[in-house]
Amino acid sequence: MMRAIGLMSGTSCDGVDALLIELDSVEQRHVPRVLGHTYVPLPATLRAELREPGELTLRRAAELHFELPRLYADAVRELPEWQSAQVCGMHGQTVWHAPPSQHPVVANTLQLGSTGALAVMLGMPVVGDMRAADIARGGEGAPIAPFAHWFFTPPGHGPRVVVNVGGIANYTRVTRRLDGVRAADIGPGMMITDALARHVSRGALDCDRDGELSEDGEVHQPAVDFILDHPFFTRPSPRSTGREDFGAGFVAALLMRFARVDGASLLRSSLCATATCIAHVARTDDIGIEEILLTGGGARHPGLRELVAEYASPIPVVVHEHGVFAPEHHEPAAMALIAARTLSRLPSSLAQVTGASEAAVLGHVHHP
Repeated sequence: MMRAIGLMSGTSCDGVDALLIELDSVEQRHVPRVLGHTYVPLPATLRAELREPGELTLRRAAELHFELPRLYADAVRELPEWQSAQVCGMHGQTVWHAPPSQHPVVANTLQLGSTGALAVMLGMPVVGDMRAADIARGGEGAPIAPFAHWFFTPPGHGPRVVVNVGGIANYTRVTRRLDGVRAADIGPGMMITDALARHVSRGALDCDRDGELSEDGEVHQPAVDFILDHPFFTRPSPRSTGREDFGAGFVAALLMRFARVDGASLLRSSLCATATCIAHVARTDDIGIEEILLTGGGARHPGLRELVAEYASPIPVVVHEHGVFAPEHHEPAAMALIAARTLSRLPSSLAQVTGASEAAVLGHVHHP
């Protein structure tokens, strides 16, 4: 039995989720117990910085490498019984991701957050830099959670598609056998919608909370087509994406092209594009998907859930309110599992998913 903490601050740049789980084993798949969850929002100025990572100076990036662990430590210390954990898995804040599918001169990925600093603050081993080992083996370094999606699904469960709707949406096709698991980034999750919400609200809102900004909008098909015409969708698998593709520059082009379309309809159209991609993944699968399990922050958006259910019908769409697949839990739960397995020198990547030459032990361990 092992207790592990997972930390996640994703591409939405809204805050840090911390989760404490208890595992019966790091080798046998099962549903671990969730012992506590906390969320610490990032300060508004920091959110703005992280949403424009290309504007960071080298000095500021170095500062953030040590500033972010302070926020992570604050989140951990709010967890009940956090000191009972044997390890903490820290994903860190992604500021750049250029995997092999984007044909950089040197494939790379960078997540800010010093494991050494956090290990000293918490007084426990910290696992970080989780994507690098897969990148070094020729993989995409993403998606990072498919092994956890398989591990956390009961062994007797039928085939399902787990869709994580964060800033970027990714899916995992969970099958009974590990070698049948497939996964990839789908495209934009809430990244475009969040940016449009900030634009429509003139900076007053960071997201389309409860669908209030988009509920009166109508789908504008040319705007949907503009999003789905992005070159990302023509890249062969394995592929991954991020703010480099669907960040501020892309949203500015969308707003310029459709300046005469009202904000609510642009928001509805961005949700439609995401829902179209999610439904396509499930409906074109050839193994008989029994359910679409939505998780991540976007799973809380009523308009997105409605559109996915409509487009994916008759495949049922479910959202878990509790446990490791609850929207706020699943990513930090995956980081906790990865950290626990890394501490035991066990791999947590799937080469058939990322395109790497072999499965990898993810991250390095920094002891206090």
